[in-house]
Amino acid sequence: MTSLLNKNFWLLLILSALLTAGFTITSELSWYLAAGLFLILLIIFFIKYPEIGIYLIAFLFPFNYFEFVYGSINVPYVDLIALILFIAWGIKRVYLYFEKGQKINLKNWPAWFFMLVFILVCVASLINVERASLFFSIKYLLRPVIFFYLMYVILPFNIIDNLKKLFTTFKVMFTVGIGISLMGIWSLIFPPIEGLRRAIPISIFGIYPLGTNHNLLAEVFVSLIPIALILFWQEKDVLLKNIYLLGAFLMIGVNLLTLSRGGWLALGVELLVLAALKYGREVKKVFASYITYIILFLLTPAFYLMYQLMTSAIVTSSSLARLKLIEISWILFQEHPFLGSGIGSFTNALWQFNWYIIEYGGVTDAHGLAFKIIAETGALGLLSFSALLAYILFILFKGYNQSKQTQYSWLVLGCLMAVIGSLTFQLFGTGYFLAKLWLPVGLALTTLKLTKTYFVKK
Repeated sequence: MTSLLNKNFWLLLILSALLTAGFTITSELSWYLAAGLFLILLIIFFIKYPEIGIYLIAFLFPFNYFEFVYGSINVPYVDLIALILFIAWGIKRVYLYFEKGQKINLKNWPAWFFMLVFILVCVASLINVERASLFFSIKYLLRPVIFFYLMYVILPFNIIDNLKKLFTTFKVMFTVGIGISLMGIWSLIFPPIEGLRRAIPISIFGIYPLGTNHNLLAEVFVSLIPIALILFWQEKDVLLKNIYLLGAFLMIGVNLLTLSRGGWLALGVELLVLAALKYGREVKKVFASYITYIILFLLTPAFYLMYQLMTSAIVTSSSLARLKLIEISWILFQEHPFLGSGIGSFTNALWQFNWYIIEYGGVTDAHGLAFKIIAETGALGLLSFSALLAYILFILFKGYNQSKQTQYSWLVLGCLMAVIGSLTFQLFGTGYFLAKLWLPVGLALTTLKLTKTYFVKK
C-alpha cells in the first residue's frame, strides 16, 4: 500500500490523466478514461489523506441541491465525495485486515445493533410494496437509509482519530455557517421574490445549492450554532474567541430572520438543554426572582410575533398542507400497522390521494420524521428507529455527565445540543436521511470516542 503512494507513481498517474484529457476534443471515450483515472487518483489520495475527505464533506454537507448531473443521474456532491471516501476507506481496511491482521471491531460501528434492527424492519416492509415500485423501494433502502449510516456516522467515527482533526472539521463547518449567514442577509437586503420578507437561500451563478425554501436555511443553523459555541468555549486566543462568539450570534440572528417555526423551536430546545444541563441552578434562581419581567419583556413579544406569523395566509396554507400529510400518514399506517406501506413508498402512495394532488398540485415527502417512519415501516419501524435515536441520545447524555468535571464538558455538551436540535427540527422537516442531520450525529459520537479517555476528575 505504501509503495503505491511513492512519488514516481503519483507522477505517472498525473501524467496519464493529463495525457488522456488531452484527447477529449477528438474522442468521447477519452472523457471516460480521464474520469476513471481521476477517480482512481482521488481514491488513492483519500487512502493517504482520508481526513481531507471529511473536511470536504463538512464543507458540502448543507448543499444537498449542489449536484453532479449526468444524463438521468443526479447525485449531491457531498454524497459523491462521501461514497468515494468510503471506497478508499474500505480498500484500506481490507488491506490492513489481510496484510496487518487488523480485525474489524464492532466498537468502531456505533449503534450498529439498533441500526441493523431498523434495516431488517425496512427489508421486511418491502412485502407491502407494489411490484411496480419494488425497485424504487430497494434503491431507497440502499440510499439514503443505509447510506446515511455508513457515510455520515461510520466514516467520521473511524477517520477522525484525534482532536485536531475534529476541531478542523468544526472550523470548516463554522466557515460554511458564516457564508450561509451572509447569504441570508443578502436575501433580506435584495429579496429575490416579492411577499413576506425573510432570510431565504439565494442562487450562486444560477444554482441554488441550499434549495429555495427558508426552512432549508434554518435547519443548517440548528447544527452550526452549537458548533460555533464549541469553538468559542474551547478557544484560548481572545481574538478568535470573539470571532466565534460573533459568528454564533450572527447565525442565531439569521436563523430567527428565516421566520422558520422549526428553526425557532429547535433553537429554543437547544437553549433549554444548555440552560438545564450547564446553568440549571442559576436559571432556576433567575426564573424564581424575575419570572414576571421575563414574561412581560421577552416572552410576550415573542408570542405575539409567532401569532402574527401563524395567522398569515402563507403560513396557514403551509400548516394545512402538513396536517393533510399527517392525515395521509395515518391512513397508510392503518392499512399496514405493523410494517407500513414499505420503505420509500410515501411519495408514490401519495399519488393515490387525488384530493391532495388536486389541492396542492403535486407530491411531497412526509413532513416529520415520525410520520415518515410510521407510514412506511409501521409500528415496528417506529419502535426500532426510536430505539436507535434513544440509544444515541442516552450515550451522549451519559458521556456529558461523565465529562462534567473535565475541560471537555463544553465540547460534549455542544455536540449534544446539535444532535437534539437537529432531531427536533426533523420532527417537522423532510431532511431525516441527509447529511444535514446525520453528520452532526456522527461527529457527536466521534467527539465522545475521542474525549472518553479524559473523563476523570481534575
